[in-house]
Amino acid sequence: MKNIFKLSLSLLANQFLASIGGFMCIIFVWLIAGETIYAHMLFLLITFSFFIYIELRAAYKYGYSNPDRRNKPQSKSYIFKGALSGLISSIPLMILIFIYIFTRPSSILISETAKLYSRIICMYYSWPMCNIFPNHVTAVLLSSLIWLIVLPMIGYIAGYKNFDF
Repeated sequence: MKNIFKLSLSLLANQFLASIGGFMCIIFVWLIAGETIYAHMLFLLITFSFFIYIELRAAYKYGYSNPDRRNKPQSKSYIFKGALSGLISSIPLMILIFIYIFTRPSSILISETAKLYSRIICMYYSWPMCNIFPNHVTAVLLSSLIWLIVLPMIGYIAGYKNFDF
């Protein structure tokens, strides 16, 4: 259980690292492509591939160093450890998304503030996707949770089984 919390803390730090990388990429993409759809697609390509790499590597490292890998080779408990760690690391983003969804009909200020902070926390994915699909902000914010859970699960399984990417 301690390793799951360590992995989830590492994944949370990787999310913030990817958001900082997204902030650094804004000027670069703006200088190349301006404010077009292609600029947002280029931004998504650069930042999301960086996010995928750091999430998979972190989960791979913890899956590879799991002691059950050598002690209990027939155990299937490794399958959902990466997903559980990703779920724990996505709790701050989940809270902001639920605040956005539940306060949208009643309070515009709270709703827009929660949307802004959730887009900043998930800068690598939701910022360009919300600009590419501006009428589907709720769907984009909810789909950003999928990557936070699926990628660590894939990385953990790959590390546990010693697959190389």
